[in-house]
Amino acid sequence: MLLDKRERMGMNKDQAMEMLLRHSDPNVRFAAEVIRDTDQERLRILNLVKETLSQLRLDVSYLVFDLEATRRERDALKGGN
Repeated sequence: MLLDKRERMGMNKDQAMEMLLRHSDPNVRFAAEVIRDTDQERLRILNLVKETLSQLRLDVSYLVFDLEATRRERDALKGGN
């Protein structure tokens, strides 16, 4: 199936992948499956990294809060002596 340039320009990644997965050549279908699987794994890892960064931000804010409280306690004890 040949597409002209205008048709290719309007095609998104998912449409292109579906076209490749339906291709008559088994090598093309296999390559498309590998690309699809790799893309899904990349998205899974990206989401994991996003979640991890979010948790890290939360942990850092707790640590900053604890550090500030510790400094206030230290300063209060120094002032009391």
